[in-house]
Amino acid sequence: MFQRRNQHSLKRALDQASDGELRDLQEELNWRQERVAQLEFELSDTNANLGRFNQKLEDRLGALQTRLEELELEVEQARLRAARRAQWGDRADSPDLHVDVLEQYRRTWTPKEKPPPPPTEEPGVSEQTKAELKSLFRALAKRFHPDLVTDPEEKRWRVKIMAQVNEAYAALDVTELRRLSTKPDRAGAPVEKTREQILTDLRNEIRRLDGVIRSLERSLADLINSHTVQLMLEVTIAERSGRNLLDEMAVDLRQKIADLEAEYARLT
Repeated sequence: MFQRRNQHSLKRALDQASDGELRDLQEELNWRQERVAQLEFELSDTNANLGRFNQKLEDRLGALQTRLEELELEVEQARLRAARRAQWGDRADSPDLHVDVLEQYRRTWTPKEKPPPPPTEEPGVSEQTKAELKSLFRALAKRFHPDLVTDPEEKRWRVKIMAQVNEAYAALDVTELRRLSTKPDRAGAPVEKTREQILTDLRNEIRRLDGVIRSLERSLADLINSHTVQLMLEVTIAERSGRNLLDEMAVDLRQKIADLEAEYARLT
């Protein structure tokens, strides 16, 4: 019985391999699966780079930006007080006129600008390891991406696996990606189908993956066109020409802070 089943399965496999229509549809499906894996890699790669860039931005400019916003509020309120003094003269500070006690308290106790912390260094990763990270990620995405299946239970299981894959890639953890690549596929029991059923399933899956691809392409385009990613690209391009754009932005912020501090001193 076992031998007859194996012979039958082998015959079906050979028949399908020689079936041009089935082969063409399978190739179309394979291309779409590859495309989904590639788009998922590009999304994950961009998000990982964006996370590291946001940390660098916070380390380099965060304190300066916070101080600038505080000063803008202080100067605006100082202007209002100066306008009251211009209108009411010496009576501006008398008890019968409104005095911004909360602002006075905040002015007294707001800490002065602290020097920015040293920038966070990106972990050193060799080009060989980077290539392996990308290769592992693409292979894992093709195996475990939840959008490549329709069964709800299988999809939930794959969501968990891909979350681990994305986390490991963002952390540049090649060891964890290698471990995940050893996980077995969660294959169900094979179901015997007729040629027409197989053709229908392939066509339906191709249409479904076309929708998945369009959705991933939109998500990637939205991410690439976001303000922060555009700034990250500008910083990278500037570095290649010998400029440090973040240093230039820090100088600009310090100048704005100095101008506001000078105006605040004149107003108080």
